Amino acid sequence: MADAELWKLSAQEAAAAIDARLEFVGSWTDHEAGAPAASTSDVIFSGIGTDTRQPLHGQLFIALKGEVHDAHAHIKAAIESGAIGLLIHRDLTNEERLFIAEKCKRALAVIHCDDTLLALQKLAQHWRRQRRALVLGITGTNGKTSTKEFAAAILSSQFNTHWSKGSFNNHWGVPFTLLSLNEAHEVAIVEMGMNHLGELKRLSEIVEADVVVCTMVGRGHLEGVGSVEGVAQAKAEIYKYAPANSTFIFNLDNEHTAKMMADFVPLVPSGQPGRRSITFAERRNGNEAGDVSFSVDEATDQSLRLSGSIRGVPGEAVVPVFGRHNVVNLMAASALALAAGMTPEKIWAALPRCQTAWGRNQWVDLQSGARALFDAYNANPESMQAALENFATLTVGRRFAVLGEMRELGEATGELHREMARKVALGPWEAVYFVGPSADVVKAELQKSGFRKSIVVSNTYENFIASELRAMLRPGDLVLLKGSRGVALEKFLADLHPSKPISKQS
Repeated sequence: MADAELWKLSAQEAAAAIDARLEFVGSWTDHEAGAPAASTSDVIFSGIGTDTRQPLHGQLFIALKGEVHDAHAHIKAAIESGAIGLLIHRDLTNEERLFIAEKCKRALAVIHCDDTLLALQKLAQHWRRQRRALVLGITGTNGKTSTKEFAAAILSSQFNTHWSKGSFNNHWGVPFTLLSLNEAHEVAIVEMGMNHLGELKRLSEIVEADVVVCTMVGRGHLEGVGSVEGVAQAKAEIYKYAPANSTFIFNLDNEHTAKMMADFVPLVPSGQPGRRSITFAERRNGNEAGDVSFSVDEATDQSLRLSGSIRGVPGEAVVPVFGRHNVVNLMAASALALAAGMTPEKIWAALPRCQTAWGRNQWVDLQSGARALFDAYNANPESMQAALENFATLTVGRRFAVLGEMRELGEATGELHREMARKVALGPWEAVYFVGPSADVVKAELQKSGFRKSIVVSNTYENFIASELRAMLRPGDLVLLKGSRGVALEKFLADLHPSKPISKQS
C-alpha cells in the first residue's frame, strides 16, 4: 500500500464515490459506557487491504468474494488486524456487531454496497481521477510485464514512478494498482491482461489511461477467444476504449498491432489535428522504421548491446537482460518514456537500468556449478519459441530443457504442444523434461521427430524428476526452465538446489 502519510481517503468520500450506504458502528466511549453504537463525523483511512494475515492498521478492509473464497468470513480477523473500515456487500451479523462493540476503540466505518468487486473498481476509477499522475496502460500477448518493468526503470530515473510489483493485471489487480497511487507519484504504469473479449474494455474504463500500448499479439489465451484473430480483437480494446485524448503507441513489426494503427489512427487531411501516436519497430539493415527503432548488435548470456534511434536521436546502450526478443519490450518501454515526456537523450542514458523480473529470463546459479535460466512466469507458443531460440545461441556447456505446459490454449492445445516438441527436437539438448497434461503428446512427438536423447515427462511435478536431473549436472551445464505460471516450475528449480535462496513471487 502507498505511504500512509501521502495516502488519505475518508469514509464519506469512499461511500459517495461508489454510491454506497455508510454507517458508523461502535466507539471507545460506547464500549466504556456500555452504550449503543454512536455516529461520528467521519473516519480517515490510510490505505486499503484484503488480506487479514497482514497488518491492516488504519485501513479499509475490502471483503472480496471469489469463486471459492468469500472474505466476508474474515470480518472479525480484519478488525483484529487493525482495520478501521469495512467495505461489504452483506449486512453485519449480530455476532459481528457485538464483536465490534467489544473490540473497537474507535468508531468503525462500514460501507454497504451491492458487490464489493464492482465497488473496488468504482473506487479505483474515482481515486485515479483525483491523482495527478500520468497513467500508462500496457497490454500484449507477450512482453507486457517485462515492458512494465523496463518502463519503470527508465521513467524512475526522472519521475516519481508507481507500478505494480508482480503481475497485477486483472479485474481486481488493476484497481489495487490504481488505489496504491499517492499524491507524490508523477507517473503510473498499469499492466492490463485479458482472457476473454470485453475484459480490456472494462479495465480501460477503470484506468482511463493517458498513454496505451499493445506490445504484440500472438497465440495466447486461445481458450477464451478461439483464435489469434480473437486475441487481436480483444487486445484492440485497449485502443478502442481509451480516452479521446490519449496517446497511442504501436508495434509496427507485428501484423496485428500494425493493423490496429491503421484502424485507430486514420489519416487526417494535412494541417488538421489528429490523435497523437508513437511507433516502434526493429532497425533492419540500417533502416529505422519507427519513432523508436533498435537493433541488437550483440547478445550474450548477460546482456544485449543495442543501437538505433529514438525520435531521430542516435544512440547505443548495453542492457543487462538476456534474450534477443527483449528488444521489442525495450522499444515499447522507450516509447512509453517518450510519451511521458522524457527526452531521447535521457532515455538512452536510462536503458542500462533495465533488468528482468522474477521468473523472466532470470539466471540462477546452482550448487552443482551449473546455471539455470528461469523463465517460467508465463508461456505460450511465441514466448516458448523465443526461449528455445535464445537458449540455443549459448554454446558453452551441456544444455538441458525443463519445459512446462502452455496453458489456456483451448482446442489448439494438442497441436501447439506437438509444434513445440518438433522445435525442441531440433535443439542441442542433452535431455528434455516436460511437466503437464500434454506430457504424452510431447513425448510422442519428440520421438516421432527423431529426438534420441533422454526424455522424461510427467503429468504433474514430482520432486524425484528434478533429483534425477540434479545428479547429472556438473559445472558449466545450462538448464532452461520454461512453462506457464500454473505449472509452478519454481518447485523444479528449488529441487535443483540454487546456491542462494530465490525470492518468491505471488
